[in-house]
Amino acid sequence: MPYKVLLASGSQQLKTDIYRIFSLVEDEFTIKEITDIEYIISFISEEDPDLILYDIHFENSASTDILKIIKADPKSADIPILAIVDFLQPEIVQQIFNAGADDFIGRPINTPELIQRTMVGIQRGRMLKKLKTLSSHFDSITTAISQAGNSVIIIDSKGEITWVNEGFKRLYECTLDYFKSVFGDNLFASNVSAKTADAFKRCLNGEYVIYESNWVTPNGKTKFIQTSLTPVFDDLQNLSHVVAIEMDITDLKIIEKNLADKNEHLQTITESLEEANKILEEQQLQIQKQSELLAEEKQKTEALLLNILPLEVANALQKKGFYKPKKFKEVSVMFADFVGFSKISKTYENIIDFLNVLSSYFEAFDEIITQRYIEKIKTIGDAYMCVGGVPRSNHSHPFDTVLAALELQQFVKEKAKQDAKSNKPIWAIRVGIHTGSVIAGVIGKHKFAYDIWGDTVNVASRMETACEPGKINISETTYNYIKDYFVCTPRGKIPAKNIGEIEMYFVERIKPEYSEDTEGYIPNNTLKKIVSSL
Repeated sequence: MPYKVLLASGSQQLKTDIYRIFSLVEDEFTIKEITDIEYIISFISEEDPDLILYDIHFENSASTDILKIIKADPKSADIPILAIVDFLQPEIVQQIFNAGADDFIGRPINTPELIQRTMVGIQRGRMLKKLKTLSSHFDSITTAISQAGNSVIIIDSKGEITWVNEGFKRLYECTLDYFKSVFGDNLFASNVSAKTADAFKRCLNGEYVIYESNWVTPNGKTKFIQTSLTPVFDDLQNLSHVVAIEMDITDLKIIEKNLADKNEHLQTITESLEEANKILEEQQLQIQKQSELLAEEKQKTEALLLNILPLEVANALQKKGFYKPKKFKEVSVMFADFVGFSKISKTYENIIDFLNVLSSYFEAFDEIITQRYIEKIKTIGDAYMCVGGVPRSNHSHPFDTVLAALELQQFVKEKAKQDAKSNKPIWAIRVGIHTGSVIAGVIGKHKFAYDIWGDTVNVASRMETACEPGKINISETTYNYIKDYFVCTPRGKIPAKNIGEIEMYFVERIKPEYSEDTEGYIPNNTLKKIVSSL
């Protein structure tokens, strides 16, 4: 019969790895996924799995609460849970342990370890289930014995039996006279067994006493009997009589012996499992060290990719190995270019100083556009190219790009003021923006580059070349989006190389009613809300 495993994970990659690992095992496994959280308990109860593989990232922040729900419900509480964790996050591992996880396995998943821990968890779960079944049988037998009718004996203050019930005859399988012939007429006398004499002595001193004894019936059958002695006193605190309630615990003794034997066997299995766990822990330490090294290298690789490519593109390349080009119906492309770049470069005696200044401008540009959700495409000499609305589409890109352009303009102007005071070369920029459609994709096989193509790119470039120093030049398309919120100066139709005449506008500033500052560079809360709602 195949082992049944339920998988709780939101990671498609993790699911793929687990299906692959179990497909390599000779033993048959049935893997089913937990998808509907609302009916998770009924689903688990219906499937009745041997084990649950639980990813700690399942349902993100609700992961621990879901695990507590599983362990709190009687229908699923006894199912062993093997948690898939990141040992680099010990606080989360502790939370999962407190929530009820029975065992743990770290990422990345090691095939032999997963199979071993799964089998150990299943076998341990089945053994505990058998023990609970035996315990349930034990309770049923005890109840049955109680319902069968106990023996009740009334003994007077002198130690003589004054009354017995029908249960006495069923228990001892003899008459009262035969019983007296064995024990004598006085149960307080010294001729009874030492255990019985000690029990009666304690009872006469006012103590409630329970003890066990053996009885051999007239037919030679040995019984184990449990006796409870209750002293009853009169109003003057003198002993009136003793009530002895007795029950046959022979079957109970047999069960206890069987349970003791099984417990000893379970103890042996547990010791073997502990040895196996020690070996697995040693292997886990080795795997963890290897994982740390791999994680470090992976982090370096991911950091390098993110420096080159947008996050969504880098993730797609890591998971699929390729990124399919996409057409974006509408984006805003911006070009920024330094005025008189060649002349400025000649004013520096040291090329390193010159490159450091250029780099400082581009680093500032990177920070400004990142805060506006604009993607840097590339730099070509002194030209800086970026685009709003890719690789994640949005409707606010015309505003984001124009606001970023104003920040670039403000930064360069403030820097020029400082440089003028220090008699340093003065830098100035031209900015051009156009809104339209592009195709975005990754070029290169060994050296990746994310780029965009289309007429929109060419028009945006012409906006920059047709711009005046220190100005922001936008096309009519971009203007139609932002005209109600920015002060713009119409320029009329301006010739653009290889394109023809294009309506152009200078963006002067944010309109006063939408500006936080007097110069019109910073949007106020009203404009921010408008942009965020697009």
